[in-house]
Amino acid sequence: MKKLFILAVAAVAALSCTEKKPSYTITVNAGDEGFTSFILTNRDKENPIADTVAVVDKKAVFKGSVEGFDIRTIQGVKEGEEPVNVARFFLENANYDITLKADGNHYHSEIVSNGPIQMEKDSLGKLIEAAYGDTDMEALEKEYMAGDDKVKDSIWAIVQPLLQKGEEVEKAYYANNPLSVLTMENALSAIRYSEIKLDSAKKVVERFAAVPEFAGNKLLKSMQKEVEKKEALTPGKQAPDFTLNDPDGNPVTFSEFYAKNKVTMVDFWASWCGPCRQFNPTLTQIYAKYNKKGFGILGVSLDKEHDKWIEAIKADKLVWKHVSDLKFWDCEAGKLYNIMSIPQSYFVDSEGKILLASPTHEEIESFLAEYLK
Repeated sequence: MKKLFILAVAAVAALSCTEKKPSYTITVNAGDEGFTSFILTNRDKENPIADTVAVVDKKAVFKGSVEGFDIRTIQGVKEGEEPVNVARFFLENANYDITLKADGNHYHSEIVSNGPIQMEKDSLGKLIEAAYGDTDMEALEKEYMAGDDKVKDSIWAIVQPLLQKGEEVEKAYYANNPLSVLTMENALSAIRYSEIKLDSAKKVVERFAAVPEFAGNKLLKSMQKEVEKKEALTPGKQAPDFTLNDPDGNPVTFSEFYAKNKVTMVDFWASWCGPCRQFNPTLTQIYAKYNKKGFGILGVSLDKEHDKWIEAIKADKLVWKHVSDLKFWDCEAGKLYNIMSIPQSYFVDSEGKILLASPTHEEIESFLAEYLK
């Protein structure tokens, strides 16, 4: 009897001494927006996570645990409709209180958290907003989207210097915190959207990889994958081949097209892409200047509406060959070339060897002048 009593006391003591596993709690305040449930997802196609919680008394509460941190998205679900993104944040084992802010059919969220990374991100956001002064950027954005070209120009004249101030604040933070998670997130975006050259991207990855605490970090792994993708598309590598239809439905194979030219530009663009349309007049002049010297262009559109694609070709007087599968960002050729933003282009020789990868607009003509001299 005495032995059993001692064992029972020992078992209780062991349980009381066991360290409680860290966990998170996320409370989503749904308000009167009509959402029936919410999904907490990592938006990862390779290792997907999707936790669904029903709305009860205008709230949805997620509970769980996470190793280190992760970037998660909350999607709202309404009956008979596709899920919509309502919040994106750094998830740690902490408490989160998320209140939806509706703007028509668009949503953003006010996130109150005691997660250190999200708190730091919020602080940086407030510093950037402070750089805008008393200017209501959201109101100007709405006015800009609804206005004609004259209105857009006048608003841009106000907004551009403010955005530059915000960028300076952001850059200062990254410079002063070179090994922070937010700096890593920004670096991943810069690599993914070709905002920095490959050599610089490699150095950034090496810098973070040298920190033991980032071993196995998802952001670091994503950066390494992006660098690998870009290395496969560097000068000297064979350009991925593809076949897409022209506006009349006829298949065009890239390898058959570039074999006819000394140098070929595969130009990723779309009718809805402002910077693409702005560059088209200059590209038209470049094409006219070098076409007879052996320069060809294959325009690959990330459009999803056939008529708008054709209208843009005609309006901008783009006389070169055009193809598209009208799959928007799911364009098969776009995936092969890791296209995350447009305009973007690659230049290949007559055998399909890459000569120039993701050049700036300023680099294109100087390259052609040298290569075709």
